[in-house]
Amino acid sequence: MERPASERLVEILLVEDNPGDARLAAEALKDGAFRSRLHWAADGVRAMEFLRREGKDAAAPRPDLILLDLNLPRKDGRELLAELKGDAELKSIPVVVLTCSSAESDRNRAYELQANCYVTKPLQWSEFLETIRAIGDFWLTQVTLPGLHPAPNQERPPDRPEAAPGVREATAEAGDAASLKILLVEDNAGDARLVREMIDGSGRDDVALVDVGRLSDGLRCLGEESFDAVLLDLSLPDSQGLETLATLHAQATGVPLVVMTGLGDEEVAAKALRQGAQDYLVKGKFGGDLLLRAVAHAIERMRSGRLVRYLAHHDGLTDLPNRILFHDRLSQALEHARRNKQTLGVLFLDLDHFKKINDTLGHTVGDELLVHVAARLRGCVRASDTVARVGGDEFTILLPEITRVEDMTAVADKVMQAFASPFVLEERELALTVSIGASLYPYDGEGAETLVKNADAAMYRAKEQGRANCQFYSPAASAQASERLALIEGLRRALERDELVLHFQPTIDAVTGKVIALEALVRWRRSDQRLVYPAQFLRLAEETDLIAGIGEWVLRRACAQGRAWQIAGLQPLRVSVNLSYRQLHQGRALLETFRRVLAETGLDPLRLEVEVTEEAITKDEATALKTLRGLHEMGIRIVVDDFGTAYASLRRLKSFPFGSVKIDRSFIRDVAIEPDDAAIVSAIIAMAHNLQMTVVAEGVESAEQVSFLMRHQIDQMQGPYFGAPLPAEACAELLRAGTGTFQRWSAAAPGDGHGPAASDQGDGTADRSGG
Repeated sequence: MERPASERLVEILLVEDNPGDARLAAEALKDGAFRSRLHWAADGVRAMEFLRREGKDAAAPRPDLILLDLNLPRKDGRELLAELKGDAELKSIPVVVLTCSSAESDRNRAYELQANCYVTKPLQWSEFLETIRAIGDFWLTQVTLPGLHPAPNQERPPDRPEAAPGVREATAEAGDAASLKILLVEDNAGDARLVREMIDGSGRDDVALVDVGRLSDGLRCLGEESFDAVLLDLSLPDSQGLETLATLHAQATGVPLVVMTGLGDEEVAAKALRQGAQDYLVKGKFGGDLLLRAVAHAIERMRSGRLVRYLAHHDGLTDLPNRILFHDRLSQALEHARRNKQTLGVLFLDLDHFKKINDTLGHTVGDELLVHVAARLRGCVRASDTVARVGGDEFTILLPEITRVEDMTAVADKVMQAFASPFVLEERELALTVSIGASLYPYDGEGAETLVKNADAAMYRAKEQGRANCQFYSPAASAQASERLALIEGLRRALERDELVLHFQPTIDAVTGKVIALEALVRWRRSDQRLVYPAQFLRLAEETDLIAGIGEWVLRRACAQGRAWQIAGLQPLRVSVNLSYRQLHQGRALLETFRRVLAETGLDPLRLEVEVTEEAITKDEATALKTLRGLHEMGIRIVVDDFGTAYASLRRLKSFPFGSVKIDRSFIRDVAIEPDDAAIVSAIIAMAHNLQMTVVAEGVESAEQVSFLMRHQIDQMQGPYFGAPLPAEACAELLRAGTGTFQRWSAAAPGDGHGPAASDQGDGTADRSGG
C-alpha cells in the first residue's frame, strides 16, 4: 500500500553538471531533515534516460521534483525543460530552475517554458530547502482548492458567520462562470502577465483573474465586486511597503490576502503575516500550481479562522452565544449604561425538571429539545437583546437600555408564554416550564459577574417558590414583578373567559342636544364581580401582546352593539372605538380585521368612527398614514384624539384623513376662567372649522364650560356633565325611553343603578387607550 504523502520519501532528480554543487545540494537536503531521496544526472541526455526509465533506469522511481541547472552539456537546460513540459507523462512534474543568471530575460524565458520556480545561485540553503519542501508538500497532495465547495450532503451550520464584505461566496452550481475569483494588485505589467499565464497554464478553467496596477484601483474593485482572494504586490505607485497591506486589509478584512514580492526578507514576511496576510510568496519562486495552492490555503485558513472564532463564542448545539460572548456583551453594555446613566437587566433561566427528560428519554431527545427552546427564546427578545446558553439547561438574557422593572417582567412574561404550549419532537409532545431570576443594573450590582450571580440567586428563589415563575434579586422588585405578572395572567384569562365588558359614553350634538355617538370603553369585570377600570390594565396590555386581542374584542363587540341598536330602530348613532399605537401599526393586518368584523357584524362603516391620538401616530407616521387612509376609504370616520397634548401638527391635520378633532380635557378644565386656555380652545375650533372638520370638546364638567364652548361654536361635547359611561343595556333603555338629549340623559344617568358618574368618569386618556 502506498504511504501517505506526509510519510513517503520525496523523490528528487538533480540535473547538475557541477559535482561540487551536486554534493552541496545532497548535504543540504540531509542536514535539513527533509525526507527525500536524491538522484543525480550530470547532463540533459542522462536526465531524459532516467525520466523515461530507459536501460539501467528501467526500475527507477518517478521523480516528485526536478532541480534543473540551465547550463548543461549535451542538452541545454532550456531545451530539456521544453522537452519535459511537452511530454504528456512528464509535464506534471514540478521543476525548480537553478542558475547563476539573474537576468530578467532568463527568468521570463524559464517561466515561459513553464518552470515552477526560479532560484539563483549561489543558493541560500535555508530558503532553498523551504521552497522545495513547499513544492514537495503541495505536489504530494491533490492540487485542488479545499473547502470552497461543501460535500454534496453537507449543510451549512445555521447562523454561522456570513462571508465578509468583499468576499465572494464560491459555489459548485452548474453554469458558474468562475468558481474562484482573484484580484491581482500589481503594477509591473510583466509580473501581472506572468501570473495570468501561470494560472492559465495550471490547467484550471474555473479561475477568473482581475488585475489592477494601483492600490486605489484595488480598493475600488473591492468596494464594487466580491473576490475570493487578493494577490498583492507591496510596491505600488501610490503605496509602498507594509502600509499597502495595512490599507487593503483595513477595507477588506474578510478577504484572504497573499503577498507577492521580490523581497525574500523573513522579517518582512513575518510582519506581513502579523498584519493580516495569509501567505507571503517571493516572486520567481513559484509557478501556477503553487500559486493557486497558496491561494487555496489562504482561503481555507481565513475561513477556518472565522469559523474557529465563531465556535469559540457560540454554543455548538443551539448556535446561541455562549458564556464567553454573553459576558463580553454584558461588559460592553455596562460600559454604555455607565456613560449614559442607563439601566440594564439580566435574566437567568433554568429549565424545570430537564434532567428527568434527559434521564428518561435520552440525551438525543434532550439535545433536540434544547434547540427548540433556543428558537423560542430568540422570538421573545428584541434584536438588541442577547440570548445565550451558559450551561446544560441554563440560559441568560441581556436586556440593555431598559427603563423600568416592567420592561423586564414583560420579557419574562413572553418567555413564560413561549413555554405555555408543549414542544413537539418527532410526534412526541413534551411539556416544559422555566424558572427565571432577574437582576437590574445598577441596583443589584455594578459588575458583570455580580449581576449574573445575583440573577442566578434569584432564579433559585423562583425554584423555591414552586418553579415556573420569575423572581427578582431585589425583594421589592420581586413583589412588583409578581404583581405585574399576576395581572398579565389574569388579563389573559379574562379574554379567554369573556370577563371584559363595554361601557358607552355619549357624545352630544351642541346644536340639537341629541346623543349622536357612543364611545366604547372597555372594563374588566373580574370573577369576584369587582370592576377594573382601563387605567389599571390597558397600559400593561399595551406593553404585551394582549392589546391586539383586547382591541379586536372591543371592535367586534362595539360593531355588534351598534348593529343591534340599528335593528332595534333606535335613533341613528355612530359607535366609536379607540386605536392604540400597537394596533395602528399592524397596518394591513388591522385593515383586514376591520373588513372582517364589519362584514360579520353587518354594521355600516359610516356608523363607525375610530379615535387615534397624535402620540400613536408620531411613532411611525408613514404606517399610520397608510392605515388610516385605508380605514377612511372603507367609509370609517377618523378622529384625532387628545389634540394639543402632543405636537398638534398642522401639517398632520392637513395630510391625514381626519374628520374630527377632539380637544383634550386639559384645555377644557379651566376654559371658562383662564384666558390662555380660552384663547387656545377658540383658536383650535376656528382652525378646525376652516379645515372643514368638526370639533369635539372632551371632559366637559360644568355649565360654565358648556356656555363658553357653545358661544365659540363647538360642534360636539363629551364628559361627566352629560353622563357617565353606561353598559349597553342602560344606553338602550335611555334611548328607547326618548332620553336622547343631554339634559335628560345627564339627569337619568346617576340614578339608574349602573354606577355613579363620579366613579366612572370614562374620558381620561388611560380610559381610551386601546378601546
